[in-house]
Amino acid sequence: MTDPAAAVSMEDAFGVLLRRCLGPAAAAGLLCAAVALLARGVDEMASALVGAAIVIGFFGARLVVMRRTARSNPQLVLVVALAVYTAKVVLLGVAMLLLTQVSWVDGPALGLTVLLTAVVWLAAEMRGFVRLRIPVFAAGGQDGTGGGRGTGS
Repeated sequence: MTDPAAAVSMEDAFGVLLRRCLGPAAAAGLLCAAVALLARGVDEMASALVGAAIVIGFFGARLVVMRRTARSNPQLVLVVALAVYTAKVVLLGVAMLLLTQVSWVDGPALGLTVLLTAVVWLAAEMRGFVRLRIPVFAAGGQDGTGGGRGTGS
């Protein structure tokens, strides 16, 4: 059986990845929130929901930005990817520092939810990328040059 998204363009690939990651990440965040509520209370549940929202927002923003720049020249795409990554790390650090000042935020609930939701998001993104089957190099031999693996001759 073939994947319906197997023949997507590069800019559409980021949209497909975003859709494939949102569900599992949201489910992981809600699961963490439910466990936090049952184990410790409402403040911990709210902390878990904030953590899930941070991960989904930050990781989703990267895919949205990359989708908008997918048709640009490769050097610009690389610069944008590095800038988004740097901004994501800095803003995540700032968010964590600011959240330590909020009285109702539970650090362990927030931290564990961020960690679990990020791992689930990344696993879903890797699975989605592999299933998209986007070629990352030009296959040899298609233009008559025989640029593929050697045939032993």
